[in-house]
Amino acid sequence: MLDLAFMAEIAPKMAAALWMTARISLLAVVLSILVGALLTAARMLGGRWARYAVVVFVEFTRGAPPLVHISIVYFLLPQFGLLLSEFWTGVVALSMVGAGYTVEIFRGAIESIPEGQSDASRALGLSPLQGFFLVLLPQATRRSLPPLTNELANVVKASSLLSVISVNELTKVANDLIFVHFVVIEVLIQLTALYLLIIGVLMAVSRWLEARLA
Repeated sequence: MLDLAFMAEIAPKMAAALWMTARISLLAVVLSILVGALLTAARMLGGRWARYAVVVFVEFTRGAPPLVHISIVYFLLPQFGLLLSEFWTGVVALSMVGAGYTVEIFRGAIESIPEGQSDASRALGLSPLQGFFLVLLPQATRRSLPPLTNELANVVKASSLLSVISVNELTKVANDLIFVHFVVIEVLIQLTALYLLIIGVLMAVSRWLEARLA
């Protein structure tokens, strides 16, 4: 039998952890999209060295595990004088992971747009950069929403790795409760339900955007 009294007792701690996870995830998702859009523009419109730099970033972020990114931001950046709190370490590291995938998703979506759209933007007197952000990127956003949502959901789930740097997100708080109270099932049920809640909200927003953009 489930210990419902214990589940009610730990609910406030889990709710606080949910708020921490939600804040980190929201900031990381927004930054992933913004940085990904800028890097996509640099890759498609920039010079040779800019394109090379973006390719190196994308290959590194997609090839290295998220835990490596967290370690780089938390342990390596302070060696160069950039010291971030655990919260912002999580935001920056997860944004790096998300941006690497977002670049490729946007690039693929933009390349699927007929060339006539670029010609039309030039005919209107728009610069390549203006045409990218005002004509191509809005169309690519609608096409890229399903794969983009999947990758951003992975960013949210990767926030569980922030427990290694003592961020009081859902996974760390759940592990602490298990170690202290030696109760597993009740904690895991709440943990799973709260992750499903966050991912469910992200999916619902994505479906709403798809309907609006359609």
